[in-house]
Amino acid sequence: MIKLASFNIRAGMGMDGIFNIERVTKKITSIPADFIALQEVDNGLSRSQRLDEAKIFAEATNMHYEFAKAIDFDGGEYGVALFSKVKPVATKKIPLPGSEEKRVLLICEFENVVVCCTHFSLTEDDRIKSIEILKSELCGKYNKPTFVMGDLNSTPDSKVVELLQQSFDVVSDATTYTFPANAPKICIDYILMVKNPSIKADLAEKYVDNDVEASDHLYISSTIEEK
Repeated sequence: MIKLASFNIRAGMGMDGIFNIERVTKKITSIPADFIALQEVDNGLSRSQRLDEAKIFAEATNMHYEFAKAIDFDGGEYGVALFSKVKPVATKKIPLPGSEEKRVLLICEFENVVVCCTHFSLTEDDRIKSIEILKSELCGKYNKPTFVMGDLNSTPDSKVVELLQQSFDVVSDATTYTFPANAPKICIDYILMVKNPSIKADLAEKYVDNDVEASDHLYISSTIEEK
């Protein structure tokens, strides 16, 4: 069984517009997962008290972490992070296009699984270009279950998700809205699995949280059972 979770934390800014690192840390530590992908993670920015957020969350959860910078900002870094119970055997950080700000794909390979985290651009053309990069980096490259988690800024009926589904299965609950947290109207957060005929796995459980305070997104999780 592999339990995965993804959460856009808005750098620790809650729906009340208040930065509260303790609140978002408490939420992250409550997530029962083997792998947790976070988006909008700050390191050294004034808006988040110059804190190294990924390090704080790793210490609180007693998990290993990998951080991938998307951009330099305000004297610090801003990007995505992946938390795991064990250290990956290999890590890659691949730039993705972003017209409003650059994006990144974090790839972490473990002994029996590959888990990735990303946050797609707000611009559709960038998102479509990002799909081709994901396919190039992940499809046909690993003979083990391979997952991508993150905020894809795309709804289930979008062209982006339609194109993704040619190479990836959506293994999270795309029927439940995830944003904005206090009055969800759209689903833009996903867990994907690379299509691979030699990999047999079933979706055993999927979940969308209902916390309306910690962030402007709800976290999602999925449990995958390998056959």
